[in-house]
Amino acid sequence: MLALVLAALRARRAQAITLLLLSTLAAAAAAAAPWYVLASTERIATRHVESATIQERSLETVGEGAIEGGSVAAHLEANALLTQSVVELDGFTTFTQAYLVGSLIAATPRDDGATVGVKRETDSPLSLRTGACEHATIEGRCATGPDEVMLSYRTAHWLGAKPGDKVTFEATNVLGTAQFTVVGIYRPLDPADPFWSSNAQLIAVDLPVGAPPEITEPVDDAVLAGPAVFDQMKPEKLRFVVDMVAEPKLFVDNSPSEVRAFLDAATVKAANNRLTMYTSLYATVERVERDRQLLSLGVPVGAFQLLLLCWFALYLAVKYTGDERRPDVGLVKLRGATRGRTWALVGGQSAVPMLAGAVLGLPLGYLVATAVTGTIDEPAVVSQALSLSVGAVVVAVLGALLAALLAERRSLGATVAELLRQTPGRARAWRDLFDLVLVLVAGVAVYQVKTRASGDAAGLALLAPGLAALACALVASRVITAVAGRLVEGALRHGRPARALTAIYLARRPGVHRLAALMIVTVALLGTSYITWDTGVTAGRTRAELEVGADRVLTVRAENRLALLQAVRAADPSGKQAMAAVQSLRSGQDRVLLVDSPRLPAVAVWRPEYGMTAEQAAAALHPPAPDPVMVSGGELTFDLDVRMTKPESGRTLFFEAVLADPQGDRLVARVGPLVAGAAVLKAPVPVCATAPGCRLSSLAITQSTLEQKVFFAARPGIDVTVRGLSAGSPVLGADALADRTRWRLAVSPAPPNLIVTPTGGGLLLRVAPIRPGPASDAGVYPVDTPAPIASIRAKRLQQRIAGDQRVTYGSASIAERIVGSATRLPRLGDQGVLIDLEYADRLGADFGAGESMQVWLARGAPRDIVDRLEQQGLIVQGEESIDDTAARYASFGPPLTLRFMLLSALIGVALAIGAASVVAAVERRPRGAELTALRIQGAPSRLVRRVAVEGYLILVGVSVLIGVLLVVLIRAYIGDVLPYFADGWKAP
Repeated sequence: MLALVLAALRARRAQAITLLLLSTLAAAAAAAAPWYVLASTERIATRHVESATIQERSLETVGEGAIEGGSVAAHLEANALLTQSVVELDGFTTFTQAYLVGSLIAATPRDDGATVGVKRETDSPLSLRTGACEHATIEGRCATGPDEVMLSYRTAHWLGAKPGDKVTFEATNVLGTAQFTVVGIYRPLDPADPFWSSNAQLIAVDLPVGAPPEITEPVDDAVLAGPAVFDQMKPEKLRFVVDMVAEPKLFVDNSPSEVRAFLDAATVKAANNRLTMYTSLYATVERVERDRQLLSLGVPVGAFQLLLLCWFALYLAVKYTGDERRPDVGLVKLRGATRGRTWALVGGQSAVPMLAGAVLGLPLGYLVATAVTGTIDEPAVVSQALSLSVGAVVVAVLGALLAALLAERRSLGATVAELLRQTPGRARAWRDLFDLVLVLVAGVAVYQVKTRASGDAAGLALLAPGLAALACALVASRVITAVAGRLVEGALRHGRPARALTAIYLARRPGVHRLAALMIVTVALLGTSYITWDTGVTAGRTRAELEVGADRVLTVRAENRLALLQAVRAADPSGKQAMAAVQSLRSGQDRVLLVDSPRLPAVAVWRPEYGMTAEQAAAALHPPAPDPVMVSGGELTFDLDVRMTKPESGRTLFFEAVLADPQGDRLVARVGPLVAGAAVLKAPVPVCATAPGCRLSSLAITQSTLEQKVFFAARPGIDVTVRGLSAGSPVLGADALADRTRWRLAVSPAPPNLIVTPTGGGLLLRVAPIRPGPASDAGVYPVDTPAPIASIRAKRLQQRIAGDQRVTYGSASIAERIVGSATRLPRLGDQGVLIDLEYADRLGADFGAGESMQVWLARGAPRDIVDRLEQQGLIVQGEESIDDTAARYASFGPPLTLRFMLLSALIGVALAIGAASVVAAVERRPRGAELTALRIQGAPSRLVRRVAVEGYLILVGVSVLIGVLLVVLIRAYIGDVLPYFADGWKAP
């Protein structure tokens, strides 16, 4: 029997090969689905954990008590083991810490700008962070002794401490103080590393309350010590912290529901063990669970849809090859073959290629899935994927065999006379009824999807395009044959035999409408899948461009905004490769982005949502302004005339100029104490001798305590006429000083402390009367920026009842003039304000830094641009790019599902092509006989050649055209069946 089957397959080699290919595609699709789901599940877990904030991927337990027996290191290890036993889950990286809350006081007084001879202090906790020295660069050495500590570079800069200095720590709620020796200054290798960022007690994120102007970033970083410090102190109340940071393995080895259950139980067990547990890991659990559900639903739906197409294509292929085998089956029955042998002989011709296709399809599916999503790392998951793939291939093969038997059923049940008849009988009416039922069911399902509530019928929604395409395709295929039948008479009447013969073929050839339906469905599915996927990819790119702002954005550390601006300009003098930016997200009611606007057109990825072109935005944000007043010498000379209108005994008055030095730092040139009368006073400013010199920020009259330690705005009773400023060469002469248009008062809400009056001899500054309310602004400022500052808002705020419109960033609040509006702004979304960095820094005059200091890089920026930025003193702390952000969005659940749907649609088109190839191969012999008969009857060869190919071309062309039309209709009626972003984000 097997020999007869193989002989039959050799006789019909083309049909057998086509069946083999179709079966291979069906098996490959079935095998790929489990690998795709499980590999994507692993990838989803990795992406969600990587993109989650540190708070949303960490778990912390806190205990408090004394060190009772053993060392603090042993207590920390015991707490770590206790926390791990409470959580009962692997997949975490664990860090331990012990700390005391208190104040750190410098032993050496500082003389720096606003204070003289004051011992500075910070609210830095004394901490033991296990492994800190391996996660930081240290100037000096690691602290290990009982009286040794390390300070962060920020804390040390503020305290004026260096290795070898003494510091004093006063612990809150602990009697007494302790003195330590600073043996090292540490700088975290990566402040964003979970080692540092998972604990709020290590790296301070907020400026101290009431910080003086020279503080540009937080200073309350942890004071790091070794175990010996706590073993010696033996405090009664020491806090023990265990930080557990989730890794992707947590969600690869455990389902989200299991993680949630363990976290719920851990909260109770932690309390029972006198531990307090804090975690926001539930947010990540929910996101991973949602994406996995979408993927686990969407991919099997797509695979099932593809299997249906495979089975339908195989049914058509077997049906056509079965029609060709009808005479052979008739001869077998005529010779008295048993029913079983007949079924085996006929069914074997389909079963052998299908089984061979299953063997080939299993590894092919694995290769396709891994090529798209990557390999699976966990051996247990690999074993699960393999078993599921084998099961899916078995289902696919069984379905294919069933389709083949259904296709052969009519031939096997027919009589010998029916089988030997050249013309097949008419199809039974129940088949037309079956098509009608399919159309009705598909129509009802599509209607339910269209009218469903949000979140309902998710699986049905994914099937909606296929259902709609199926309903329309079945109707359209019947229309094709009906129209073809109508055209026969008209073609004959008008003497067009070729058209008549082609129409007869389309109208009367059995199975044409089913082949047309298959091609229409596959074209419609490919079109809708591609458009949905492409729309999503475009939306992902759009969102990435909106959220990142430029091709690449570096997060950097600089001393302040001006230092950042000058460093970027020095690293990129052309202005075409890099742009400084500062982002503030906690400035009152505003989300603010400050940019070096002249560079905006060359560097930023500018979008239409921003309201105007980049060139227009740059011109609007950075209009022309007077040149700044520059000091380019090592000594600043003040020519003053002082008048005491209300002399006060014991009052010490000073005059000062606040300068921005070449590095962007705040520099105070102070002269005094002031006495009544004319005087020429000098203050050393050696850094200003370095090009390009220092920029004058403000002039002020200040007053100090009797000890001359703290300086503040002067009280009324003093007038100072500034007649000139010079630094080797004139800086400001009497004429420039007397020009009132060149001077302004503060733009902050604080009332000005000075009354400014131009005089013939210069600029008269009179201290204003004391007013109730907030502290006064002591300065008078040169006009080197437009005021109010120009802004572009994504959402215009309501005008205030009293006062002007203001924008707030850092510690500055300045009046603004809205010059443009936008639906979105880069990095800020649909609510925020865009202003010029240089003008904002000058107007604010606070020498502040910013919550996020950035350098935007243009596409094509040279590779050495980062090195050049670092040479200018910037410290690169992180990097993001549009490409990476878009790729991250493309690796979550919905995009992965849409990608599989597109892959399934491509395989569906291949199936349709295979089915059409089978039809052409099967019909080659009978069609050849028909065309030969036409030629014998006198038909010209040109007409015969046209009739030979025109039917196929028209069938394919009309099917493709209808399929494309269906794509438009389905998109218009149903839309996107699956949102690209699971969080609901929509493109503007």
